[in-house]
Amino acid sequence: MNSLFFYISEAVIGMKRSIVMMLISVITITISLFIFGVFLLISLNLNNIANSINSNLEIKVFLKETVTKTERSKFKQAILKLDHVKKVNYTSKNIAWKKFVKEYPHLNLDNLFENSPLPNSFTIGLDNNQYILNVVSNLKTFKSWVEKVSYGGIIAERMQKFSYYIKILGLILVIILTIATLFIVVNTIRLTIINRQNEINIMQLVGATNNFIKGPFIIEGILIGILGSLGAVIFLKIAYTFLIIKCNKILPYIPIVQNKLEINIILVSVILLGIILGILGALLSLSKALKRYSFNKVK
Repeated sequence: MNSLFFYISEAVIGMKRSIVMMLISVITITISLFIFGVFLLISLNLNNIANSINSNLEIKVFLKETVTKTERSKFKQAILKLDHVKKVNYTSKNIAWKKFVKEYPHLNLDNLFENSPLPNSFTIGLDNNQYILNVVSNLKTFKSWVEKVSYGGIIAERMQKFSYYIKILGLILVIILTIATLFIVVNTIRLTIINRQNEINIMQLVGATNNFIKGPFIIEGILIGILGSLGAVIFLKIAYTFLIIKCNKILPYIPIVQNKLEINIILVSVILLGIILGILGALLSLSKALKRYSFNKVK
């Protein structure tokens, strides 16, 4: 325990002596981990939106203007006979228009059209969404009645693809920023080693072990990593809270992830990565800088 307190106090002294480089290291880690966290949160939300769409998939069949009431009834019965169709609901064009106007009151559409510009439609629910493409293909064969068939699966697929590309882009950026961060942390700790060379030589002369000498520098790397990651977490928390508030007001129908457990897992991951970067930076610095000094041979 006494050794740990010694390491921490010596690490703090070292950080104060190289305050400029230490601050640059902390800021670089903060920026790197903030970007890393942003990409994780974007990916999490894109996957959540895609899953939400997939779990609530429905097929919309828009009817041609020429379809009569009798034909509409026949078509509904034909749809119900298709495999995996669970329900079919009819929506007239007038009802559809009223719903649209109600959903978007800020557009002031009440008196814009004399008649509804929307078509009559059927909304179809399935007992298993994995068969949705088969049902869509069957519906498109009713060409004399069907104007258009649409479903949210395309959007979900695009969301998942976009999420994949976001992850790849995020990974590339994080790798680049990690290399830059490690370079700065390595040089920060190297400066501390150089500044404390006389003290290190004295410690060697009185019989200090290799690990005892290296301890403060590793703790310094950990402290730099913690400070940088905490900065990133604070900025991520503020930015994401702001995003949730804005989305709830402007885009309430978008399922933004608000589960504290999922968000906290990402924030904890950011902190752990910060600590790992600090430790790696310290170890790399020690492996390079300490080879120049004789105490590295002390066992």
